[in-house]
Amino acid sequence: MKKSRRMQILVDLAKRKEDVAAQQLARDKAKVQHDLQKLNELKDYAGQYESERNLLGLSAYLTTNYQHFVDRVQQAIVQQEAAVGRAEQQADMSMRRWLQTRTKTKSMDWLKEKSHKAELAVEAKQEQRQSDEFAMRRFLDSM
Repeated sequence: MKKSRRMQILVDLAKRKEDVAAQQLARDKAKVQHDLQKLNELKDYAGQYESERNLLGLSAYLTTNYQHFVDRVQQAIVQQEAAVGRAEQQADMSMRRWLQTRTKTKSMDWLKEKSHKAELAVEAKQEQRQSDEFAMRRFLDSM
């Protein structure tokens, strides 16, 4: 088996690893988007309740309960912001992993192509040598 064929097997394995890394990256980016959407919804929700409180003229008791509820929503926002941060870190790690696998795949593919070109050059030299020998025999036979 030629070296370029053996290298192709390695390139194919590297491409599979790259594909797996790309799929993980896509999942992680989707998680970031999902977490950001949840965060924005929580912020909108808190904003709506805050503006309604100002419009409603609530009693002191209801205002206290209302404020506790808004505080819980604010805590949920802080937790969701932390979740977004973790998801972004995970997506960054996945991006780096994918870039590493992509670089490895490209390098292996370049080496395979280099081996293939070297094999073609050797074959071309052999063909030229055979052609020269054949031409020399014909010349010698014609004498």
